[in-house]
Amino acid sequence: MTLFKRSIDMKRLSAAYFISVPVFIIAFSSLGVILCMILHIPILAAAAVIYSAVCFLAGRYLTAARLIKAPEKPWAVYLPALVPFAAGLVVNSFSKIQSDGLHKIYKSAAAELFAYLNFFQTFLVEKGLAAFILINAVGIICFAVGERRAVKANGIDRPLPGIKLAVSAVIVIAALAAGGEYAKYYHSLSTVDIDVTDYDQYIMMADDHSPTSEGYGFPYEHGLSSVPLRPYYVENPENKLALLTEPSELVITAPEKMPVLDGAEAAYPVYSAIANACYENIGEIQSAAKESGNEPPMPIRFTNTVKAYESLISGETDIFFGAMPSEAQKKLAEDNGKSLVMTPIGKEAFVFFVSSENPVDSLTSEQIRGIYSGKIRSWKKLGGDNVPILAFQRPKNSGSQTMMEHFMGDVALKEPLKVEFEMSMVGVITAVAEYQNKLSSIGYSFRYYASGMAADGEESGIKFLSLDGVYPDPDTIRSGEYPMTTSLYAIYLEDNDNENVPRLAEFMQGRQGQELIEKTGYIPLE
Repeated sequence: MTLFKRSIDMKRLSAAYFISVPVFIIAFSSLGVILCMILHIPILAAAAVIYSAVCFLAGRYLTAARLIKAPEKPWAVYLPALVPFAAGLVVNSFSKIQSDGLHKIYKSAAAELFAYLNFFQTFLVEKGLAAFILINAVGIICFAVGERRAVKANGIDRPLPGIKLAVSAVIVIAALAAGGEYAKYYHSLSTVDIDVTDYDQYIMMADDHSPTSEGYGFPYEHGLSSVPLRPYYVENPENKLALLTEPSELVITAPEKMPVLDGAEAAYPVYSAIANACYENIGEIQSAAKESGNEPPMPIRFTNTVKAYESLISGETDIFFGAMPSEAQKKLAEDNGKSLVMTPIGKEAFVFFVSSENPVDSLTSEQIRGIYSGKIRSWKKLGGDNVPILAFQRPKNSGSQTMMEHFMGDVALKEPLKVEFEMSMVGVITAVAEYQNKLSSIGYSFRYYASGMAADGEESGIKFLSLDGVYPDPDTIRSGEYPMTTSLYAIYLEDNDNENVPRLAEFMQGRQGQELIEKTGYIPLE
C-alpha cells in the first residue's frame, strides 16, 4: 500500500513538473516581451536574452525543486523545455491556416486565444521561422546549462541525455531552419500581388513589368494594347472592319453629337465598326482629332478596360464596350452617384484553354475551381501527365479577371506565382502555348479574343477546353448551353444627356447592329 501510494505521489509530482516548466517558460518570456514593447526596447534582441534567461532559471530551479519532482529519466527532464518550441509550431500552423483562408474549418477565436496565451512564440513566428528556431534552440541550451548547475549544486546523480538524442534534435532544428528559410525565399520570388484597385497601381505594375514603356508596357497603342489595333482603325483605308450590306438606319452627322466610345481591347473591333457605320465622315474626323491632340474629342478612343471605366464615370467617355463591370467598378459608379445602363449587344464565351499538346480536353467547373484555388496541383489528377499545373491569372479589374472572380464565386483565387501572372490576355495565350513545359499551363480569356484578335489567322498553339462536357462553339454559345456564356455590353450612364447615346445602344440591339456584331466574330443576341 505504501509503495502504491508512493507511486501515485511520484506521478503527481512528475505531472506537476511537466506542467510547471513550460508554463513558467511561456508565461515569463511573454511578460518580458510585453514589457519590452511597453518600454520601447529593441524587441528581437531583448526576446533572445529574456528567453535564454527564463529557460536557464527553469533548468536551474525547477529540475531540482523539492515540491516539483523531476522525472528520473534524463530525456524526460528535457522534454517539457521543448513544449514552447512545439507550441510555436502550432501557432505557425494556425497562422498558415488563417492566411490560406481555411480558418472557416476551425474555430478562429480559439486560434487567436491560443496565440495570445502563447504571446512570446506568436511574436517569434511573426519575426520569421529562422528567428523562432534560433531563439528556441538557444533557450533549450540555456535550460540544459541550468539543469547541469542544479545537478551539481544538489548532488543529483542524473546523466545528460544520450548523444543520439542531442544530435537528432540539432538535425531536426537545422532542417526546419533551412527549409523554412528556403520556403520564405521561394515565396518572395514566386508571388505577385494582383489585388489592383485603382489605375495608378495598375500603371505601377506595368512599369515594374516594363520600366521604359508607356501605359501598361504593352507593345501597341502607347503601351495600352497587347495586339495591333491599326487593322481596325476607321481612318485606315485597308481596315478589316465589319460592313453593312445596306446603308445604316442610324446616321449621326454632327461631330459634337457623336458619342465618345471606349472599352476593352477585345471590343475595339466592334465599337470601331459601329462608329464606321453610323458616324458620317468618321475617318476624317478621327484623323483630325488624332492630329490635333484630341481637339475636338476623339469619337473612338482606346484606353483599355480599367481606364475606360474611369473615363465613363468621369464623363470623358459616353459608352463603354466590354464585359460586366467588377465589384470595384460598380462601387466607383455608386460612390460618384452614377447609375449604369448595361445594354447587352452580343453573346460571348469565357473560355479556358491549355496547350494543344496537353492530352486533357475537358474539365468540370469544380475541377477548374480546384486548380485556381490551389487544391489541385497536378495534371495527373485530371487525366493528364504527371506534371504540376501552372494556372495563369491577370490583374484585378481587367475584364477577364473580373469574369474569373465571378466564375470562382465564394472560392478564393490562390496567389499566383510570378510565372503565372500576365498583364495582358495575349500574354496568357502565348505563355500557355509556349511556356517551357507546355503540358503544365492553363489560362482563360474570351473566345473572340483568343480565337480572333490574338491568333490573327495564325496557329495559336492552344485549344479550348470543354467545360462540364460542353465545348464553346457558336451553337452552344448561342443556345446558352455552354456554362460560361456571357454578354458583350454597351454601358452608359443613366444621366447622360446626349440623345444619341441611347439611340446608338438601341441600334446595336437591332437588325443592323446585330449584323455588325456577328460579322465581327461575336454571337448575335438571337
